[in-house]
Amino acid sequence: MRRWFAWLKPGYLPLAIGAAVPLISWFYLMWNTTVGEAVPELRFRTKMTIAGIVQDAAPVLSLHAMLTGTYQHWISSSIGKLSPIFKPAIVWKNQIYFTLLGTAGSTRIVVGRQQELLEISYLDEYCRRNLATLRTQGEDWAARIRLMQDILEARGKVFLYIITPSKVAQNPQYIPDGYACPAPAKDREEKLKIYGEILTRHGVRFVDTASDLAAAREQYGISMFPRGGIHWNSLAAALGTQQVIAAVNAQRDVPLLATLSFTWQTSYNPQGIDRDLLDIMNLRHPDTHYPVTELAYQSAPPPGGCRTTTITEVGGSFLGYLNNTLEQLACPPKISHWFYWDEKRFHYTGGRLDELPMDADARRRSLLDADVILFEENEAWGPGSKHGELLMQAVATLAGGAR
Repeated sequence: MRRWFAWLKPGYLPLAIGAAVPLISWFYLMWNTTVGEAVPELRFRTKMTIAGIVQDAAPVLSLHAMLTGTYQHWISSSIGKLSPIFKPAIVWKNQIYFTLLGTAGSTRIVVGRQQELLEISYLDEYCRRNLATLRTQGEDWAARIRLMQDILEARGKVFLYIITPSKVAQNPQYIPDGYACPAPAKDREEKLKIYGEILTRHGVRFVDTASDLAAAREQYGISMFPRGGIHWNSLAAALGTQQVIAAVNAQRDVPLLATLSFTWQTSYNPQGIDRDLLDIMNLRHPDTHYPVTELAYQSAPPPGGCRTTTITEVGGSFLGYLNNTLEQLACPPKISHWFYWDEKRFHYTGGRLDELPMDADARRRSLLDADVILFEENEAWGPGSKHGELLMQAVATLAGGAR
């Protein structure tokens, strides 16, 4: 027996470890692509353990997948991701990039001044702003929003266009030194002012939840965006929600939505979207000690008591925090959120959030049945968006195809 374990001398330990790593990786891969496919409950799970990198499990092993090459392609592209050493390699590489070089391992993220995390798509938009282009596109887009508004109001709906904020545009002081930002300061800084003037001239009912955030930062003494996140914090979302409630209620003699007030405090325990970019960084030792906001809400029913207001909305991820805030009302509305029109479907009712299957007929019915229709665009992407275009086409169809 001693001869069998004689090779386990300390001097052989590095060799044993080196031999074990590829063996374990091979076993991990083979198990997942054989037994794990037959009995999914027995798979070694890697899905969603590496934020922003590992997205999908293996395709089903079948004759069709083999004949079309789908399965072979997945094997060739996923061997590394299925390895048990893949995640440690990623997080340590990213930690070295961040600690030694001050950069992110993800191509989506730029590490700004004071270690503020910025998403590069928002940086690029801010640094390419052009007021001449805005005036041309804004006039056309505002006219089309107004046409959609008229169609919906003729059907008795309350319509509201919501502009949500961009972290980069609201906090340009965090743009890294030396980052190429060729747009003139006037073009970068006056986009919302000019666009708001265009929307007002066209008679569009809108709220700009972005322009007042600089003043709010001074008033409350805290940033409206968390250091490790791309979305607004709960305080900024609550201020925006108050604007939405006021704008909706202004369109009816009897208010549709309850009032909202709040108290707040600072926390150093970022969760969820307060650290979404930080999670994508995949650091071995992420620094989560930065200020975020925690709110306590107060709400009173409108005169005459509660009624259930039905809201249909089309827009992006900034609506998530706004909807969470609307759920704090004394009479919470029932909300159907069509995420970028045709990507996801979220339903808020009775304090529950459910993701439901996409259903084109249900989406059409939600436009017909809603009391309130909200259309959201972030200041970085408006005027003009794919989901806005699709919403306009659907509303035009309701009116008999006129555009």
